[in-house]
Amino acid sequence: MDSVQRHAALGNVPINALLSNALAEQQGTARHVLELLFRSIRFLGSKGMPFRGDTTRDGILYELMLERTYDLPKEREWVMRRDNWMSNTIQSEIIQQFAHAIQRDIVARSSESRFYGLTADGTTDVSTTEQFSCNLQFVDSSLESHCLFLGFYNAQDSTGQTLFSCIKDVFLRLNIPIERLVAYCFDGASNMSGCFSGVQARLKELCPQSMYVHCNNHALDLVLQEVACEVTLVADTLNFVRGVATVIGESPKRKQLFESLFGCDEVAVNILGLCPTRWCVRATAIKRVCFSYSTLLATLNLLKDDKKLLRGDSRSKIGGLWNQARKGRTFFGLLCCQALFEPCEAVARGLQSSKASALGALECANVLKDRIAALRDDDIVEEMVHKVEACASEMDLKMPDTTARVSRTPGRFRQTTEPEAVAHNAATVIWRHQFYQAVDLVSAELKRRFDQESMTLAASRERAVIVAAGGGTVDLEPLQLPKELDKDRLNLQLKMLCDVTRESQCSTVRDVASCLSKLHPQTRALFTEAEKLIQLCLCLPISVASSERSFSNLRRLKTWLRSTMTQKRLTHLSLMNVHTDILNALDIHSLMRDFIYSAPERQATFGVI
Repeated sequence: MDSVQRHAALGNVPINALLSNALAEQQGTARHVLELLFRSIRFLGSKGMPFRGDTTRDGILYELMLERTYDLPKEREWVMRRDNWMSNTIQSEIIQQFAHAIQRDIVARSSESRFYGLTADGTTDVSTTEQFSCNLQFVDSSLESHCLFLGFYNAQDSTGQTLFSCIKDVFLRLNIPIERLVAYCFDGASNMSGCFSGVQARLKELCPQSMYVHCNNHALDLVLQEVACEVTLVADTLNFVRGVATVIGESPKRKQLFESLFGCDEVAVNILGLCPTRWCVRATAIKRVCFSYSTLLATLNLLKDDKKLLRGDSRSKIGGLWNQARKGRTFFGLLCCQALFEPCEAVARGLQSSKASALGALECANVLKDRIAALRDDDIVEEMVHKVEACASEMDLKMPDTTARVSRTPGRFRQTTEPEAVAHNAATVIWRHQFYQAVDLVSAELKRRFDQESMTLAASRERAVIVAAGGGTVDLEPLQLPKELDKDRLNLQLKMLCDVTRESQCSTVRDVASCLSKLHPQTRALFTEAEKLIQLCLCLPISVASSERSFSNLRRLKTWLRSTMTQKRLTHLSLMNVHTDILNALDIHSLMRDFIYSAPERQATFGVI
């Protein structure tokens, strides 16, 4: 009877049609779940979050899929199936699809540029694996400069030949013409900057018209490292700051004690450590030690005699720091380092900017040289000495003995009968001498490390564009322009350039590029050679800050809990995490279509999109 009633309810609908409708409904549910999977992977990849847990069904991705299908019974049932198409292999394949789509977008955008720039740097991740980061700098059709991350590459070793092969492989795989490479920026390591077998020398052989730029941030950092190694006053001060930050920061009890000693009206500050890979933290760390010096003294005084909190070796270390902190020389060293490092780190922040240029970098270096040279003044030293004396009377610091014997110049070495001027305080003279030694060394190192032939040439090219935009006359011979530029046409177009930039105040090459990009296409076609020169200027990287930023992403992605991640998955996730703007603009349905059509089994499961 039941069978008869079911047959009557079917009416005249054939059984194969009912089966087809059921299959179509199942495929629709499967496609919906697949779309949710793609969108969930895109979300987790853009935020740098882990996908898996201890098991396949114990990770953030699986929990997120269950949450998104909370009010969708059919989709939730599909997710909880055994064969739910969410295995680790499928996840890696979808992640790879997103990463390849990002790389294709970068290549498509960069294909409009006539010239390319390159920045590259290496580091070691938590699993002691060498990671080589490459970034491509180019100019789009709107004359805007971009420096985009291409991925991490695991080199077999760190020799110049191996890293050069990695760079060639990157350009070859992404179908980027390496002959358009006109500039590259690396650090000062011999494998990268070596003039015979370094990466820059090999790239110079491959692209004769290209130029190498030593990273300006690394150059400035090397200046400060040189001072820290050669000048005793600076070295002792930095070691004191590093030791204090370690002693207080390594124990929550000591940190709590330090914070509790601040007064009710005082602002509690944390002591920062000195990081060797960060360019802009030294001055802040020194400034905080100066600000909380009295509290720091009280903390060290309590800790050095507290046998409950410390072991013997730690107590002796803290005792040494306390003895050093009670000396006026230590506070004078803090003031000296603050005066030296603050202007240097202000320049370092400017050099890290994505809009930094060669001309601007050299001008910043000249301003820094003038600022450092101005510190060689007796009035400045006297002012710092007065601050030390005031703090010494307030905090009971040990000042040098003013009655100490003063060394006089032997008479046989003096060529005059005039009486010799003898300082009343020999220790103050030594302080002044050490501070002047640091000032002179910084000035000399700035002149040596920022005197790069490539930077001077690049700055002259930028200056030529700015002068032409202002109506001045430009000589093209010293610019050493590549053969792609027609000098006769370029000379004419530079003379015409002031006619379209007259109403704008152009102080940089980017300002000139902005004026040209706003012109009518027919008018803009009159300045094709001038645009080439502008692109040549904008393609020059002066810092590897973009590579350093990718290392920050690397440390967030590959942690101690995710140290077994494969190199391929790491690179793909890094691309998703860095290029979130490109990732969010991708067409999900197009990627799903490629995923489904790659195998007949998938077409049978998900149907046709």
